[in-house]
Formats: sequence, C-alpha cells, structure tokens
Amino acid sequence: MKIRSVAVMAVMIGTSVLANAVPADERKVMVCMAPMADIRLEKRTKAVSSGIFAEIGVKIRWHGLSKCPTEGILITFSNETPASVMPGALAYALPHEGRHIVVFFDRVTKKPGYVSILLGHVIAHEVTHILQGMVRHSESGVMKANWTGADYQQMSREPLQFTDHDVLLIHRGLQAREASQPFRGGDREPVAR
Repeated sequence: MKIRSVAVMAVMIGTSVLANAVPADERKVMVCMAPMADIRLEKRTKAVSSGIFAEIGVKIRWHGLSKCPTEGILITFSNETPASVMPGALAYALPHEGRHIVVFFDRVTKKPGYVSILLGHVIAHEVTHILQGMVRHSESGVMKANWTGADYQQMSREPLQFTDHDVLLIHRGLQAREASQPFRGGDREPVAR
C-alpha cells in the first residue's frame, strides 16, 4: 500500500512540475532555413516540424537565411557529405553555441519513407538540441538517438512525439532564450543512425 501511495505522489509531483514548466500561451522560436530547390518539399518539411512543436505549445516562425534575426536558429544543408564525416548521422547541431544546425540532405534522401516526413523529424530533433542547450537523447520519440525501422514506419503514419522530460527541457530552454541567458551544453551532436 505504501509503495502505491509513493508512486501516486511521484506522478502528481511530476505532473505539477510539467504543468508549471509549460505556459498556457504558445511560445515562439525563430528558425532560419536555407532554401530548398523543391519548394513543395520545403513546405511539407516545415509543416512536419511545425506540427511536432505545435503539439507542445511551440510555434516555429520560419525565415530565410538572408532575413534571419539574431536570435534565429540557422539551418543549412550538406548535399555532398563525405562518408568520413559523422558516419551514419543525418544532421548535427551545436547546442553549446545555440544557433547552428547542418542537415546532411544527401543522407536523408537515401533513407526509407517520405523525404519531407523524415526531414521534418530530423529538423525537429536538431532544433530541440539547440533549445535544450545540451547533448541528450530520450529512450523514445523525436529525441531518440537512433531511430529504428519501426520508428520510420511510425513517422509515415503519425509524427513521433516528445517525452514529458523533453517538453520540460524545451520550455526551460525557450524561457532561457527569451531571457537571453547563456546555454550550457555539449558538442556537435549527430542524430539518428
């Protein structure tokens, strides 16, 4: 009986902490992305990333690189990524620096499924590293270190989700960005192998 009471209290405390960390109003983040040759692919990719973040009350405001505000997160693409550069990675972010993401577009297009869906997930994953300001992964969902075949299949049906802990860290990171506080963090971070 005591174990059950402790478990119920832990869930209540965890839920309370998460509720306090996620504001009722939507937060916004500026993301500036290099243009893609295929405008339809670009629109679908942005819609996937935007939808993943919208589920947790975060709105992405997209800009081009030339009109990127100083607080914007910058996304560029590599189309001829050498095999020796971060083998197996689809992208990397610089969370300690808080601004730059490079997507290995040529590697993303070689993976199974719809390019826009996978690319939208890769971008959401890397933007999350920037927002959290650290190198960390979850056991499941968008922030999983290495997506499996089952994850790719799920993406084609519905977007992967953030864990509750991811959501908490994202909102804390956004709060810190809004207050212009420096981020702590790690190094280059590869995503999904």
